[in-house]
Amino acid sequence: MSFIQQIQNFSGNTPVNRRRALLGLSLLALSACSRSEQGTKIADSNVAYWTCPMHPFVRSQDPKGKCPVCGMDLVPVMKSKATADAANEGPTTAATATSSVDVSNGMVNIAPERLQEIGVTTEAVTDRTLTRPLRAPARVIVDESGLRDINVKAGSGFVTKLYANYEGKSVRKGDPLMHVLCEEWLRTQTDYINAYRAWKRTPTMSPGNSIALDNQLWLMRARIRVWDLSDDQIHSLEKFALSTNETDLRTGRGLDGSFDLIAPFDGYVVKKNVVEGMRFEAGQSLLTLANTSQVWIVADFPEDQAQFVDVGQKMTVTFPSLPKYNFTSEINFIDPELDEAQRRVHVRFVVPNDKGALRPGLFAEVSGETPLGQRLSISSGAVVPTGDKYIVFIDHGGGKLEPREIQTGVHSGDYDEVLSGLNEGDRVISSANFLIDAESRIQGVLKTWGTHQ
Repeated sequence: MSFIQQIQNFSGNTPVNRRRALLGLSLLALSACSRSEQGTKIADSNVAYWTCPMHPFVRSQDPKGKCPVCGMDLVPVMKSKATADAANEGPTTAATATSSVDVSNGMVNIAPERLQEIGVTTEAVTDRTLTRPLRAPARVIVDESGLRDINVKAGSGFVTKLYANYEGKSVRKGDPLMHVLCEEWLRTQTDYINAYRAWKRTPTMSPGNSIALDNQLWLMRARIRVWDLSDDQIHSLEKFALSTNETDLRTGRGLDGSFDLIAPFDGYVVKKNVVEGMRFEAGQSLLTLANTSQVWIVADFPEDQAQFVDVGQKMTVTFPSLPKYNFTSEINFIDPELDEAQRRVHVRFVVPNDKGALRPGLFAEVSGETPLGQRLSISSGAVVPTGDKYIVFIDHGGGKLEPREIQTGVHSGDYDEVLSGLNEGDRVISSANFLIDAESRIQGVLKTWGTHQ
């Protein structure tokens, strides 16, 4: 039977009895609320309000409330503590009765036991041997210094047969690229054969005449090399000069007005400007060949690393798609201009490519380091970034921590160079700074500390 039913049975059905019962019920409820409120006030007489450790702007009178921002349990702020915070215009909270954080004279006071519980460690500011790590993405490109333009320099003519007939075609040194018919080639051969035969017939002549003929032969060889003939082609022509007779030479019997343009090295066709049967003029560009015996690796270093790279500096080159290819190479060239779009500096390495595995367009990575010598430094974990400032907590012992602004320099591995704000031998908090720097604590600390600057 419910409590209301019991009251109804007790009071009966008369109006007077019902009014008396309701009046008694109301008095009973008011008495219960009064006792509950009195008990709460007695239990929480020293608590000013309840707040969130991470969001001190949250205030509540409900001890069982949750933070509406992060959902954490609210913690009590004692009346004496709240009064001190109001005087300093910097609200801080007490996380627990044994691990409160107080602000006085720019100091953070945390019980040593609490520091030990949260795993706080310290280190001394000292000189260390620092190095500046360097790393940049890179790519393989064609060795521009090895590009070769294929043309006929000494005369015009026609392309009767084209062997290197598409871009990207691989060629080996000595392979024919095209067969060309040139109008001046017959006369050039005849002049060279006459000079060579005359040189061969002079061993018994006077030394003076022999020297003159030697000079004439070298002059003819220099003229014939303008046709980009290989040594084998020149030797074949000299062999023919000794086997022919004067009659055949006058009639041109055995001579051909065409010849092959030969690949000067191993490579491939980068550009093709010719088709079979086309007429060309002297010096006209027909093909462009790229040498594959070596390639360039161009690394793009961020501008903040540019001051640490120099010509001759050795670095490691790796390839994500070729795990077995990793080697050390020297910087061959540094672009004097900064790429304004990417804010990077182009650095070049010249790398041998004997097996041809390093294809232009391949991605690579370049890494190295530059020694910086002895510099004052601390662990990177000791530095707390707060907007555009960097803060460290100096340990004065007994749980007294002093927040101090510092200026940092080069980042080297796990350490940061200290430019100002600390002296050698100072002890700083090197771990668990994220707990000390909780918003509920650090905001009030920095406000108070700022008034002493």
